[in-house]
Amino acid sequence: IPKVKLGNYDAEMTEEFFRAVAMHSGLTLHIRVLCGRNVHHIIEAVFKAFARALSEAVAHDPRVHGV
Repeated sequence: IPKVKLGNYDAEMTEEFFRAVAMHSGLTLHIRVLCGRNVHHIIEAVFKAFARALSEAVAHDPRVHGV
């Protein structure tokens, strides 16, 4: 992620945020930015994709029993 400021937000902190989440939660995260020019939209997409993946990962699956 480029070294830019988005308002008061330092875009470089995005990588640090996800590194901290992974280290302190025991998760393995694979985040790749394949394309894009607008840093705001890239960061927004990364957070949205993470939220959707996490939501799916913790969702109750009625087919799974005894876990």
